[in-house]
Amino acid sequence: MADSTSLPNDNSTPPEPQTFSPEYVSELRRESARYRTRAETVDSGLRKAFGLEPDADCSDLNALLTARDTKTTAQALEKVNARLIAAEIKSLQGYDTALLERLIDRGAIKVNDDGTVTGAKEAAEAASKQFPAVLKAKHGEQWAPKNPAANTGGKNTNQAMNDLIRKN
Repeated sequence: MADSTSLPNDNSTPPEPQTFSPEYVSELRRESARYRTRAETVDSGLRKAFGLEPDADCSDLNALLTARDTKTTAQALEKVNARLIAAEIKSLQGYDTALLERLIDRGAIKVNDDGTVTGAKEAAEAASKQFPAVLKAKHGEQWAPKNPAANTGGKNTNQAMNDLIRKN
């Protein structure tokens, strides 16, 4: 059996703790404060960039980036589709397209994955039934202002003026 004098005594006084100089301790504390400040700045920047609440978890950056990319892609796709639909409406013949753009039901118009727009013609026809003002005059019909002095009393005043000018 081992001698009790060779075993460490639990009741003995612990060795004297190692002490550091006050300058070294204050330097460590300043360094730690700089790191805490930097971490808080990065954390608040992440929260602002991702639109997170102050108490929200931002530890999974991959998930946050994926969600942000998906949202950004969806917004860009929505803008592109809106422009394609607007271009399709403007290309319709026989309609006042400026008025039609305001009156048409865009929910009935779809953009396929290949970029083709479907349902624009049908939506324009539905809008023209409800609002006939969106229809333009048929092709070949030209609108010209009427000349109120053209046929007054059987005498064409424009022709009379032309005759008068030519005689002189």
